[in-house]
Amino acid sequence: MSLEEVPDPAFAQRLVGDGLAIDPVGNELRAPCDGVILSVHRARHACTLRAASGAEILLHVGVDTVALNGTGFTAHVKDGQAVRAGDLLLSFDINVLASRARSLVSMMVVVNGDSFQVGDCATGRSVEIGDRIMTVIGGTLAADSSPAAADAVPADAPTAEGQVQLCIAQGLHARPAAALANAAKAHPGAVAIVCRGRSANAKSVVSLMGLGTVLGDELTVQVSGGNAATVVEQLVGLIRAGLGDPVVQPGSAPAVAAAPAAPAVAVPAPAEEAVGPPFAAGEEVLLKGTIAVPGVAVGPVVRRFRTVQAVNETGAGAAVEEPRLTRALAQVTAQLADAATRMPEQGAIFQAHQALLEDPELVDAALAGVRAGQSAEWAWSRASQAHAEVLSRLADARMAERAADLRDLEQQVLAVLAGRSAGAGLADLPKGSVVVADEILPSDLAGVPAGLLGGICMAHGGPTSHAVILASALGVPTIVALGRQAERIPDGAPVIVDGNRAELRVFPPEDALASTRDVAAQRAARRAENRKSAGELCVMADGTRIEVFANLGRVGDTAEAVQEGAEGCGLLRTEFLFLERQSAPTEEEQYDQYQQIADGLGGRPLIIRTLDVGGDKPLPYMPLPPEENPVLGLRGVRVGLREPELLRTQIRAILRVKPYGVCSIMVPMIASPSEMKIVRTMVDEERAKLGRAEPIALGAMIEVPAAALIADRISILADFLSIGTNDLTQYVLAMDRGNPHVAAHLDALHPGVLRLIRQAVQGAAPLGRTVAVCGGSASDPMAAPLLLGLGVTELSATPAVIADLKAFIRTLRMEDCRAVAEAALGVDSAEEVRALVVRQWPEL
Repeated sequence: MSLEEVPDPAFAQRLVGDGLAIDPVGNELRAPCDGVILSVHRARHACTLRAASGAEILLHVGVDTVALNGTGFTAHVKDGQAVRAGDLLLSFDINVLASRARSLVSMMVVVNGDSFQVGDCATGRSVEIGDRIMTVIGGTLAADSSPAAADAVPADAPTAEGQVQLCIAQGLHARPAAALANAAKAHPGAVAIVCRGRSANAKSVVSLMGLGTVLGDELTVQVSGGNAATVVEQLVGLIRAGLGDPVVQPGSAPAVAAAPAAPAVAVPAPAEEAVGPPFAAGEEVLLKGTIAVPGVAVGPVVRRFRTVQAVNETGAGAAVEEPRLTRALAQVTAQLADAATRMPEQGAIFQAHQALLEDPELVDAALAGVRAGQSAEWAWSRASQAHAEVLSRLADARMAERAADLRDLEQQVLAVLAGRSAGAGLADLPKGSVVVADEILPSDLAGVPAGLLGGICMAHGGPTSHAVILASALGVPTIVALGRQAERIPDGAPVIVDGNRAELRVFPPEDALASTRDVAAQRAARRAENRKSAGELCVMADGTRIEVFANLGRVGDTAEAVQEGAEGCGLLRTEFLFLERQSAPTEEEQYDQYQQIADGLGGRPLIIRTLDVGGDKPLPYMPLPPEENPVLGLRGVRVGLREPELLRTQIRAILRVKPYGVCSIMVPMIASPSEMKIVRTMVDEERAKLGRAEPIALGAMIEVPAAALIADRISILADFLSIGTNDLTQYVLAMDRGNPHVAAHLDALHPGVLRLIRQAVQGAAPLGRTVAVCGGSASDPMAAPLLLGLGVTELSATPAVIADLKAFIRTLRMEDCRAVAEAALGVDSAEEVRALVVRQWPEL
């Protein structure tokens, strides 16, 4: 089976290495190839073998079997022993494992993946000893791939070391070893862990596991190179926190093995979607995807499906290839800097690309390939793809979409190496073209002027990718996740892009094309008119005041939001300060960013959401326990309460923003009043320490169904409520919004979601608490009359839609909104709800 099916995130997300898994029916582990045994774990549940090529293969029997401490296992080899393919390595009592281990699923992974690539995995079928199941490509013994190989650093480089007691019940087994190795790799210098006189390269999972550590061992962390003392402090902190495993104090009772889980069943991967012949002219086809940028467009298709660029594996030698690669990287870096200057509002995207391009692990992996005799093209592609693969398999959709950034950089560097211009993109297309592609990359849009493209449709991609952010800034209606049937759309085919419904109509009737063109032209003219009055307050036709705020994700968003008519910020996502770095931002760093945003808003309200990470959004410097279902695990406020100093630091930074009263604090993923009570106590304590007499408003995000049901109790402790419809919808409908198989069916206008919103509003009413919506529904014009009719008085939307949203709300009467909202609560589906809205307001 594939590693994704392993019930352990460290293996499933390939943090330990790439490879495959086996659900055993026998009781023996035999050598998969000729080699030498590097180590047999003290618990005898795992061993590592080095093949003749230098590939280091970890063989790990079962999940969490380290907790058995060797019970049921027998080792038949020892460290340093040469073995042949088929030799018996370990035997085990399968009945003991079935009753006491979490799972029998066993892993075979290549742990020195910087030098080797896994291919041809025989997944989804039964295999027997002797069957070929995996190919490992690359590497050479001439290149030092040993775990003890240290990074080269100058002889006079600064060094530092620190001591820490290991408080992990089973020592540095695969999962914590992978977490520690990944953290150590962020440091360009040498990092070693010393235990009982033995030293291990901290960047190697195998080397760390080979130490044979146990609970209570004293570890010495040794670091060479710049910022050595800081790196030591970070790694010591990670080890002390358990590296994702529960912290156990030495001398306490031994950990009990987890209760047996249901036997893992290998589910065959779904067959790849069949792609038929091109769609025939004259036959209308409807494709559905996921909304990325709302809007409607009509135009001819321009296909931009990427083809794999053939490159030679063997180069002309390191003396030639290394300078070629270095020059290409420098040229692309300069082009990214130029793009950031030309598009200052989106400069953070290109700066993030520059940071990726300068990532030492990525560059070092490519240079290692060049020095091993590979061409610059081959080495760069292989390193980029390996890193992109790791990101694409992460549980968090937003982090997985960063894999597209790496694929973008891969293509840009390859273009320069081939003598072409990087990022030529889509700027030369005819005006009004609708681009249909497997995936649009940020560099494709870097030089595209506003108004050139009619629409963008992607077979793959996600709604929060950097390319979608750029498309939104350009005002281009965009649909993603259409599936491979999009490949059947021929060049030049007339299409209608409905970004409001995530529908693509191919070869529609001529009358539909003509009417849609008229509608699109009318909307463009109306939008231009709406922007003239965007700065005015939003008041309904009957005089009811509705506040329309903006959702912001970084400092650069502020100017656009104000220009589009935002009356404040209803949701500042602070994750931009915490992601893509190796340590948490300081209080001063946070304060500086918050103050810049407050200044940019010019005294308008600023609601800052505390850090919303954890589970599906991991931070490398904040290890959390592995979770089978991270969407239901340590997220939002739960992380803040687990890491109180991190939360207190953020609270202090927010409290310092001036003028006092402009900022409010909003807490994500609240599920009970007790959580609000703890955070309020923290806020009051930090306010007292700062000597700030003025109170600060503290709000709760309603994203969990339980919170909507007890909104009356939460309102006692919260000054305001804000409904996050994205998470609320996925929890109500039991559909993971990061799962492409169900994401298209998620609709916040489902009557069940609307009923919970009504209950939250009713719960907040007795105490006069404001109820806002800051999720995706606030940016959906169809949702606006329903939300207002249910009692919501504040909407916080994407900046690009605010001018149109305010203009539409000004035409509404509360009496009509309430009537349609009440009717919507009595139907059976989101489709029926939308039909009700359109009947009342046909202009939508």
